[in-house]
Amino acid sequence: MDAHRLLDIFVTEGDELLAELERGLVALEAGDGEQDTIHSVFRAAHTLKGNAGMVGLEAIVSVTHGLEGVLERVRSNALAVSPALTSALLAGLDVIRAQVALVANGTTPLLDATATEVIASLQPWLGKSEAQPTRNAAPESPPEELRVFDVRLRFRPDVFYSGTDPTALVREVSELGELLFCTPDLTQLPAFGEFDPQCFFIAWHLALRTQVNRATLEQVFLFVSDEHQVDITDVTAHHQQELAQRQADKKVGELLVEEGAVKETDLRALLQRQRKLGELLVEDGRVSRETLDRVLAKQKVARRTANSASIRVDVDKLDRLVNAVGELVITVSQVGQQSRHAAASPQTLVSAVEALEAISRELQDQALSLRMVPVEETFSRFHRAVRDLASQLGKYVVLETRGTETELDKNVIEQLVDPLKHMIRNSVSHGIEAPAERVASGKGDTGRLILSASQREGHIVIEVSDDGRGIDPESVLQRARERGLVQEGQLLTEPEICDLLFLPGFSTAAEVSEISGRGVGLDVVRRNVEDLRGTVEIESRFGRGTTFRIRLPLTLAIIDGMLVRVGHETVAIPLLSVLELVEPAPATLTTIEGRGQAVVVRGELLPMVRLSEVLSFAELSEPSRESKVVVIENQGRKFGLLVDRVLGMEQTVIKSLDKSFTLLQRMEQRCARPEGIAGATILGDGSVGFILDVDGIEQAAFGTKPTSSWMS
Repeated sequence: MDAHRLLDIFVTEGDELLAELERGLVALEAGDGEQDTIHSVFRAAHTLKGNAGMVGLEAIVSVTHGLEGVLERVRSNALAVSPALTSALLAGLDVIRAQVALVANGTTPLLDATATEVIASLQPWLGKSEAQPTRNAAPESPPEELRVFDVRLRFRPDVFYSGTDPTALVREVSELGELLFCTPDLTQLPAFGEFDPQCFFIAWHLALRTQVNRATLEQVFLFVSDEHQVDITDVTAHHQQELAQRQADKKVGELLVEEGAVKETDLRALLQRQRKLGELLVEDGRVSRETLDRVLAKQKVARRTANSASIRVDVDKLDRLVNAVGELVITVSQVGQQSRHAAASPQTLVSAVEALEAISRELQDQALSLRMVPVEETFSRFHRAVRDLASQLGKYVVLETRGTETELDKNVIEQLVDPLKHMIRNSVSHGIEAPAERVASGKGDTGRLILSASQREGHIVIEVSDDGRGIDPESVLQRARERGLVQEGQLLTEPEICDLLFLPGFSTAAEVSEISGRGVGLDVVRRNVEDLRGTVEIESRFGRGTTFRIRLPLTLAIIDGMLVRVGHETVAIPLLSVLELVEPAPATLTTIEGRGQAVVVRGELLPMVRLSEVLSFAELSEPSRESKVVVIENQGRKFGLLVDRVLGMEQTVIKSLDKSFTLLQRMEQRCARPEGIAGATILGDGSVGFILDVDGIEQAAFGTKPTSSWMS
C-alpha cells in the first residue's frame, strides 16, 4: 500500500478517533464515571498515537503522547476529572485536529509553538515538577537563561552488549528540560528476515530546551560518547531567529490582536469591507467577467475535491447492491434476447421492460442508501460546542440528543453543520437564562437543550429546542417597527413575528458582541437550509422556551414527482406535497376582492396560484381543456396550483440549475435561480424541465404564507 493511501486511511480514522475522544471527555466531565467510558477514551488516544507513529507523523505522536499520559492517570484513579483538566485535554484535541487537517491537505505537521505549549500545559497533570513550563509560560518566548540544544544520537548495533540502554539515555535527557521534538531514525533497520533482536538499529534526533549548560548535558553520554556517535549543538540563536521569523510572517492584524490593541471581531468586520481582487481586476478592465467566472468555477471544483471525505458503508448494504447489480445483468440479457426474437409478443416485451424498471428502482434505492448515514456523529460534535459556550457565559446547560439513529444523505449532513451551530449558539447564548435568573423564575439552574431528528412524511425533521426564556413577540415587533420593517398599526400573527428574526442582521440583543442575541446568523440558517431544498421555522412560548424546526428532503439526488405542463414548459411537482387533483369547473372557482382567485375543494375555500404567472412562463394561445388544479399541502397549509395539463408520475433526477440551461435563457435569468424553482431535470425525451420549490412558490405567490385567516 502506498504512502498516500496510508495517509488517507489515517485521516479518516483520525477524525473518527478525535470525535470519540471529544465525546468521551465531555461525558466524563458531565459526571459519566463509567469505566467503559474511561477505557474507550484512553483506547482512542492510544490508537491515534499508534496510527500517527505508523505513518511517521511525529508531531501528532508527541501531542497525543501527552494526552495518553494524562488519561492513563485518570484510568488508574490517580487523577480526578475536573473542568480545568478537561479544558487542557480538549485544547490538545484542537491542536491534533488542526494537525490532522494539515495531513489531509498534503502537509506534514510540525511540532510548532502551539503544540509545544499544549504539551507543556499537560505536564502538571502528569505529576511532573512545578518547574515545568505551564500554559501561561509562553514557551515560544523563553527567558534568556534557557538554552536550546540539538542532539543527534546514533548507537552501534552491539550497544546492548555493553549494558547500555539507549532509551534510558533519551529519557534522562528529557528530564533535564523540555523536549521540543524527538524523532527516531529507522533508516538502518534491516529486512525482516535479517533482523537480529539482540542488536540495536535506531538513531534519534531531538531538541531540548533547558536551563542546564552544555557540560551537564554531555555528562549524560559520558560512558558512550567514545564508542557511539553523539553530536550536541547549541542552537539557541537559531531557535530565536525562527521565533522572530514567525512574528515577521504574521499579518499586522494578527499582531494587533495579540497585543490587545484591537478586537478580533472588529478586525473581521473591517476585512469584510475589502474588495475582492477579482472584482477589482474586472472593474479595471484587466480581466473579463467571463474569465473571472471560469476561474472561480475551477476554484470551486478544486475546493470541493479538497473537502471530499470518505464514508464507511455497512457490508449488508454492499451485499444488497451487488445482488441488485446481478439481477440487473440477468434482466438486461432477457430484454436483449426478447427484443431480437422475431416471434416475441408485445406483451412479453412489456413484461421484460417492467422487470427492468423494477430492478432499476431497486438498484437506485440500494445506491442511494450507501450515502445515508446516521446523524449521531454530527449531533455528538455539538456536546463540545455547548460545553465550551455555556462555560464561557457562566451558564449550566445539558445537551440531550434524540433520534440519532435517523439516517440522512451525507451531503445534507455536511451542509447542516453551520445552520445547527448557529441555532445552538442562539439557544445557549440568548435563549437559556443565567442560573440566577432561572432560579428566580422557578426553573432549575441548569438549562436543557434538546437536539432531535426524526423522519416524518418522507422528510427529515431536525429540531433544536430549549427551555429558556422564549421569544418576546412584543419586543421583536417593536424592534421591527423601529427599523421600518413593519408599519405602525400593521397586525402580524405570532409565527409571522418570529419569521422576522430570519431577516439579515435582525437582532433583539441590547449589545452586539461575539455572542449576540436571536437573529445573529439566522439569515445564514435560512439561506443554507433553502439551498438544501428545506424549510426552517420557529415555534416559541414566551417564558417557556423556543424550538427551531428544519424540514429536509431525504436525499438531494432523486425525487418522485408529478409532471405537469405549464405553458410550453414541463414542471415536476414533488409528489409528497400533492394531495389531490381537482377539475377547475366554473362552480369551483371564485375571486375574492383584494385576495385573488380561490378554488372550492370539498367545501373548503383555498387560495389558487396560476403557475404560468408566478414563473413568468409564456401562456398558451388558447386555454387548455385539460387544465387541472393540483392541491398542495406545505407544512399544514393548503393552496391550489392551476396547470394546463397533468402528464403523469415519474422519478426525476435533480440537476443544479445554472445559466447554461435553455429554460433559464428563455426566462432571461442569467445569474440567480428563479424564485419557486428548486432545480432542473432531464426528461425522458431528452428535454429539460423544472423541479418546483413548493415553499418558494408559496412565498412568490402570496408574499407571505397563507394562513387560516386568508379570507379575513
